[in-house]
Amino acid sequence: MPKKLIEKLKNVSIPDDLLSNRFSQDLQKEIPARAKDRRTILETEDVLKRWPTSHKLILGDSRKLLEYVNEQVHLIVTSPPYWILKPYKPIEGQLGVIEDYDKFLSELNKVWRGCFKLLVPGGRMCVVVGDVCIPRRRKGRHEIIPLHADIQINCRKIGFENLAPIIWYKITNISLEVNRGRFLGKPYEPNAIIKNDIEYILFFRKPGYRKPTELERKLSVIPEEEYKKWFQQIWRLPGESTKHHPAPYPLELAERLIRMFSFVDDVVLDPFMGRGTTNIAAMKWGRNSIGIEIDPDFFNYAVEWMKRESSSLLRNVKIEVLKTSFALKET
Repeated sequence: MPKKLIEKLKNVSIPDDLLSNRFSQDLQKEIPARAKDRRTILETEDVLKRWPTSHKLILGDSRKLLEYVNEQVHLIVTSPPYWILKPYKPIEGQLGVIEDYDKFLSELNKVWRGCFKLLVPGGRMCVVVGDVCIPRRRKGRHEIIPLHADIQINCRKIGFENLAPIIWYKITNISLEVNRGRFLGKPYEPNAIIKNDIEYILFFRKPGYRKPTELERKLSVIPEEEYKKWFQQIWRLPGESTKHHPAPYPLELAERLIRMFSFVDDVVLDPFMGRGTTNIAAMKWGRNSIGIEIDPDFFNYAVEWMKRESSSLLRNVKIEVLKTSFALKET
């Protein structure tokens, strides 16, 4: 067992039989049995609520990822800027305001390369992204820029293995959405434009294999009902309010991804932290995190949210706030 995990066990009270095999000496039978046992699930979740975690929040440019981060990363959960689609502030280094699409992708690739180097072998990267809808008033014709597909192609060239994506269907009330907005094209006639109600959750894996310990596997069991619901290709989740960020994803989405693709005490990275949703989700489920954000306003929001949540959870949480030389120059 890793020394770091042993140290944390000294600070967390865990029922002895939760550490032992309750149902079978064969771990391949023990894990499914735990996933179906309500008492075991509740006791495990109680341990995770008290699990000590560390979080590093960095105000800086994610293209310089390797200058800021030297920790091994087990999972990346992020959503990159949406290329001229959202009203990002014109801060130096803000990728979302780059007007040339190929240049935008080239700069984005610098981040993916850094992510690839930091990931452990077998580590996953989850990228929440929507395609870019170019309205007719901008180019004279409606067009979709396949951002998700370009990211998949580029990440494969970097060395990632592509895995099956999830389609995130965000709309909960079609009639409300249509009445508030407008039909695209000529309504009630052929060749109208299909509404873009989905985003993609892309999955990438660094070649190699992970070998989590028996304890890490036991404390990271996903309950049977959640497992059935989450490991399917279409998710129906409402979108998040854009009050504090132009392109947020809901906390539940981040929690799902973190529980699906990491183990307790892993390090989760978000190179486009925004308001800190990924980091909050990591903290809630006994994972450590690193977040990088270039916008000082979003960064400050994330820091305050993390502090509020950590105090309300009454657990041992360490939050490190770092402002890089680039960020200090900007502020």
